Amino acid sequence: AININDGFYGNHTLSWNVMFNTVRETSDHGAINTWDRQPYLSDALQSGLPSLWQHGSYIHHNTIFNNYNALWPIDHDDGSCFYEDSYNFLMYGGKKNYLGHSKKDHHQMYVYSDAGRDDFGCNTCLDYYAPRQGYSGWNEVYIENTCILYKNPVPYKIDDCNTADLFVPYLANNKIYIPKGTEAIFTCNVNGISTKLNLQQWQSYGLDINTTVQATPDVQTIIKWGREMLQNTI
Repeated sequence: AININDGFYGNHTLSWNVMFNTVRETSDHGAINTWDRQPYLSDALQSGLPSLWQHGSYIHHNTIFNNYNALWPIDHDDGSCFYEDSYNFLMYGGKKNYLGHSKKDHHQMYVYSDAGRDDFGCNTCLDYYAPRQGYSGWNEVYIENTCILYKNPVPYKIDDCNTADLFVPYLANNKIYIPKGTEAIFTCNVNGISTKLNLQQWQSYGLDINTTVQATPDVQTIIKWGREMLQNTI
């Protein structure tokens, strides 16, 4: 597994790999785990001007298998910041964001995110934990992604979603595929009550504009889409 935990400089790139989970003593994360528990002052971005701002890091064009009963193929944990994840093909797990800020997720393909474990809310395409206005959760983006679910019609788990005071990632232009005969469910507090919303209701709050929901395609179609995406260059 790959662990990035410096919280200092950024400027990492992980690309064009086939990855598997190799950490078996814990199932907390899959092939990639990041954290920024301890921020540092540095002049990484501008020489002679110390700040907490880092260079961006990039994870792109990887095929990641979330095997060994892991929770997430990419686990941006403990305050991870300044990551751009794109054009990755991720099997059997979704994306975790815990604290931190300034992470962008686009043109990803999440396949059967709900086919693995279902504890810790990890059986969705996006697991978004513990945003706190003022120090975490801002400048988070989840757009142009493909979310393919096997048995569960819930694409996201977003902590503290509240329509009276929305503080969630910017969601738009995603393609969600759910089992035939089901209706997509988006959960958020409405008037103080946890409520299951359909796509139209969810979009009425300005969320997931231009996002579509369709039936999960067959495996051959998914493989074709994955090949086309991985062959796309930035």
